[in-house]
Amino acid sequence: MGREHASTGGSDVPERLGDYLLERRLGSGGMGVVYLARTVAGRQVAVKVIRRDYAEDPGFRARFHREVAAARRVSGAFTAPVVDADPEGSPPWLATLYVPGGSLTDRIDHEGPLDARSAARVGAQLAEALQDIHRCGLVHRDLKPGNVLLAEDGVRVIDFGISRALAASRRLTESGAVLGSPPFMAPEQLTGDGEVTEAADVFALGAVVAFAATGRSPFESGEMPGSDPLAVAYRVVHERPRLDDVPEPLHDLVVRCLAKDPERRPTVAAVLRMAARADSDARTHGDARVDGEGATEGSSVLPPDATEPRQEPARTRAPSRPRARRRLAAWVAAALAVVVAAGVGVWLVTAPGEADGNATDGPTEDGRSETAAFRPWELDLQDLGVRDAATEDFRCTTAEAEDIGLLCTSGGGLTVVLDAATGKELWWHNGPRDAPLAPSAIHGGEEALVFAHSDKGVVALDASGDVVWEIDAPELTGSMATVRGSLVVQNGDSTLRFYRRDEPVPVGSWEAPGRYLTATVSSGTQVLVESRADETGADPQLMLLDAEGRELWAGPRRPPDEARGMLEPFGMDAEAVYFQEFDPDLPVVSALLRLDLQTDTWTRTELPSPADPRSVVADGVMYASDTGGRITAVDARSGEVLWTRATGVETASEPAVSEGRLYLSDVEGRLYEVDARDGEVLRRGEAHPGTPGPGSDAWPPAPAIVDGRAYVVTLGNTLYATELSALR
Repeated sequence: MGREHASTGGSDVPERLGDYLLERRLGSGGMGVVYLARTVAGRQVAVKVIRRDYAEDPGFRARFHREVAAARRVSGAFTAPVVDADPEGSPPWLATLYVPGGSLTDRIDHEGPLDARSAARVGAQLAEALQDIHRCGLVHRDLKPGNVLLAEDGVRVIDFGISRALAASRRLTESGAVLGSPPFMAPEQLTGDGEVTEAADVFALGAVVAFAATGRSPFESGEMPGSDPLAVAYRVVHERPRLDDVPEPLHDLVVRCLAKDPERRPTVAAVLRMAARADSDARTHGDARVDGEGATEGSSVLPPDATEPRQEPARTRAPSRPRARRRLAAWVAAALAVVVAAGVGVWLVTAPGEADGNATDGPTEDGRSETAAFRPWELDLQDLGVRDAATEDFRCTTAEAEDIGLLCTSGGGLTVVLDAATGKELWWHNGPRDAPLAPSAIHGGEEALVFAHSDKGVVALDASGDVVWEIDAPELTGSMATVRGSLVVQNGDSTLRFYRRDEPVPVGSWEAPGRYLTATVSSGTQVLVESRADETGADPQLMLLDAEGRELWAGPRRPPDEARGMLEPFGMDAEAVYFQEFDPDLPVVSALLRLDLQTDTWTRTELPSPADPRSVVADGVMYASDTGGRITAVDARSGEVLWTRATGVETASEPAVSEGRLYLSDVEGRLYEVDARDGEVLRRGEAHPGTPGPGSDAWPPAPAIVDGRAYVVTLGNTLYATELSALR
């Protein structure tokens, strides 16, 4: 098509581009100028004329040609499709279906933020649009409020797939111009670290929903948009988003979408379900702002019948084997956390002479403050070589044996033991750096040993950090557990091996040929192992084993028919095993289950609201919680929901249970004491903010509670110890 008259650099409006009569200028952006145009038959289109400096770049033209061809394949209820284009024109241009009505940016500028229900519907519609875009092999890369148009029957996403050609041609800024929209760009887009995938669009969706609900980007300072783009980009990469004003029904969706790590963001299909749930929660809690005669704000542009998600099968990105192994690793990591919390326990550390209040001065030969009186202390984890506690899975627990102090681990790598009274480092052990699926170290129980990953396999370390013995386990993965006098390790995908805890003598093994072991949990007297048929997690089977790997059931057990999601064990005692149920595409817990080991009967309890996958059990009660501070208590035997309560704790940690109290920390490192009978917040401590790192959008690990003290890992990358009596 030829261009009869055009001027993209001045104020004149071109008269015609090919068969399109250009009527008026609609706006401009980093890529070019957009005009309202009309065909001979009267159909309106929006024509984007590409800026001359891009048009003169042969590489850009070639990419633009490919992207236009791909974008023409996109069709969907919530996209504005490309209807015509001339990538070879002078300058290049493309035409999309014109959508009357302004953008989401215009709507917020003129009328203020949307209510929670309308913002949830925007999220659902954007998720549907992204499904259509991703289905064609495209990544939008520039999803932002200005590219979201509000039609009478819902949103329309524009510029899908076209921005890839632009992103490949220029850096973030050039000659003072910002190419891209930093407040809505994923960290990996800004740093260039790693491939930009569909997960970048999920990040942008979360930022757009936050903008719709609050009127600002979660990464811009102040109340007005337009912050310095480089400062905003820095905050996107390094700082936590500001989500104080995001309505509670939307908070979980936004937090998960804005995870710094692309692997931790939900899939688009999962976001669609989360948005539908947020809409339902907002309706239930009356969270919509109402204007005039009962009309919900924003309803004129976001009608309810245009926002219900289509009933399509959930789709996930096809995993490569490494990603599938990471999924297995997530199951295994959860099982290991259970082993530490439930199978091994939280034990008392008492130095000789401390019980009667006597204290002597000076450390022992190994540096241990043998009888020092406890004083509150705080440690910067950088001093231990931990750059970010959240992303490096740093957590601590106390030991049963009086000669072992505070045991802290960072994944399967770092193991460090601290003096519980002073925080002084006693000894440390580094596991191999090239084994991301290796288990964390655990206590050895009565033998006063710590079992950790080593170059050879598994090493047993004594109270001074000296090697007592070591065994070969070249394919060590999964989790470790202790049961009676045995240490249980997983070697390879399908085999458990049992050794004496006090010496490297094998006592048995158990194998599930052709299957994958995905969880191991111990009661201290028995072991339950979960296996699955393949990397997709199909056909889960459970088997109960003794301390030498002998099967205690005649055949495997399977989840009950009413369980609709993935089951993951989070606790075990002499009577039962406890499970949390969640969708594998959306790691949100929807139900808690109990398997009675004597009767083989299941008790399943649907939760009144979704929780995060970090449930705990104590004294016959299961507790589910989320990062928003909501806790639900369930009687494990009867399945009765005892209570559910919103504690108001922001970015709540995993909970710990001790003597009828729940303990959890918040985003600023404050410790909270909650009554386990009804969820009432009883006391809280002082803030320990530290210096938040890249994992500050995660949740902290559970505090370790023992002998009236708490040991708390914070999102500020610190570890502190305090007396519970110091809580206000």
